[in-house]
Amino acid sequence: MQAVTDGNGNNAAFTMASEVRFLPPWAKSQLAHILEVTHGWREIMGRVPSMPWVPGEPIPEGLHYPRKYTSDDIQLVAEECARDRREGFEVLLEEWGTSGRKRPTLQDLVNLLEQAKLYRAVDYLTVKVLNGEPQSRDQSEGELFDELERAIQNDQRVHQDIVHGTFSVGVVKDTPDSLLTDRLSERSADDSRMQVNEEPTRVMDLSRNVLAASPGREEIQQPRFNAEVLEGLDSSGVPHFRYSMLKQITQNFSDLPLDYGGNKLGEGAFGVVYLAKMYVGGKEKKVAVKKLNSGEARVEQQFKTEIEILSRCIHENLLPLEGYSCDGPDWCLVYTYMSNGSLQDRLACLSGTEPLDWTMRTRIGEGAARGIVHLHTFQERPLVHRDIKSANILLDDKLVPKVGDFGLVRLGGSGTHTRTLIKTTTVFGTSAYMAPEAFRGDISVKMDTFSFGIVILELLTGLPSYDEEREGCDLLSHVLESEGEKSELLDVRAGSWDPDIASQLFDLAELCTDDKRRRPTMVQVLENYSSIVHSQ
Repeated sequence: MQAVTDGNGNNAAFTMASEVRFLPPWAKSQLAHILEVTHGWREIMGRVPSMPWVPGEPIPEGLHYPRKYTSDDIQLVAEECARDRREGFEVLLEEWGTSGRKRPTLQDLVNLLEQAKLYRAVDYLTVKVLNGEPQSRDQSEGELFDELERAIQNDQRVHQDIVHGTFSVGVVKDTPDSLLTDRLSERSADDSRMQVNEEPTRVMDLSRNVLAASPGREEIQQPRFNAEVLEGLDSSGVPHFRYSMLKQITQNFSDLPLDYGGNKLGEGAFGVVYLAKMYVGGKEKKVAVKKLNSGEARVEQQFKTEIEILSRCIHENLLPLEGYSCDGPDWCLVYTYMSNGSLQDRLACLSGTEPLDWTMRTRIGEGAARGIVHLHTFQERPLVHRDIKSANILLDDKLVPKVGDFGLVRLGGSGTHTRTLIKTTTVFGTSAYMAPEAFRGDISVKMDTFSFGIVILELLTGLPSYDEEREGCDLLSHVLESEGEKSELLDVRAGSWDPDIASQLFDLAELCTDDKRRRPTMVQVLENYSSIVHSQ
């Protein structure tokens, strides 16, 4: 065991009772590297309890206990790390390790790591730092750990299709055979043939907060969420999938990236998305399973909102919801898998994908606008998405756009579609896409218009919505403050743009991002957009 020092710089024996803030630099650095591979530090940060828990007490194992850090806190750390080129675990130790009158210990950290099943980090601490023995675990967990260990030892890069704070679905590639054992290949083949029940389980007896099991199964205790969340879900017409089935077809919610033979597609503020295969009517169907963060305070509302909205609001350009699950330790939403990922990723040519040509970009923009208009108009009381951005516009195998991520949607009052619908003191979404009035808590359908204007600029320029290293960090400022011709900003990778169409789309984007009173509704935007792109 290497020598360590206490807070006064004196040599000291390092034990499970030692405070994590005294971890030596070499140990912090290696742990940070281990936990960066699968973004495990986010899992740890999201599990840290807050008062009345104090360091030294057992880590709560239930779904509902106060958490010290919210998803917004985790996102801020991720952004700071990306900006300062640091690793998340180091920042977490600086904050958590020095907070409170009683500081967290190595035992607290180990308990969190074990609860999150981050066994490589556990073994590093117990074996390399404390000179002890590896922790025991069951065979399946050990095999998954060995798979990750081999991938790390091969020094292969982690799949980078993860965009912080979004559910950015990457393009599926064939997994290299060298990364898979025969066992894993066989298990994947077996799991992919999981059949969907013709009669999915249904939520029953809400007053007792339990699920009625399928024939031959015992009742499963429902996670202790507010029973009101479940009201109406059974009558929504959306199938309920057993958690055990989703667990099986995602290889136990494997957090290994796709390139390593796992199932993880991406992660965001509300949870992690996994690729899965199921057979429906004898045909293979790929789905994206979003496992929600049970500790996130807004998860109940997001869960209910997505089911309520997508069960009623069906459109070619809105992401289809295949089903949901609420009979296990985590609630899940199941979507149709979008094989071409997000518009954000495709514009960035992530994973070596070909650039989208300008005609395809205009079609994608028009389709996305149609989806937003349907959300605003399919019923008398319009719905505001509140988080329109290229990362939430997903593309199917034919590059048809589907607007997704409806967790922030809110139901507005009756009346015209231009009136202010929501007043809220808390603003969500992504700031580069947000209308100025949204920061004052004024949320209306015109907020979605502003956000769509930024998407138009992304389609035209191929540039990200925010970049600290360019003049005019947010894309709107960058375009408005450009001293050259707008045509000079066009993405040359898209081919030879029609100059008239490009010029008019720049003008439309400027109109979409104008002052709220002069800003058009999405109904008007779609009409103008379609006349522009179909004028030739």
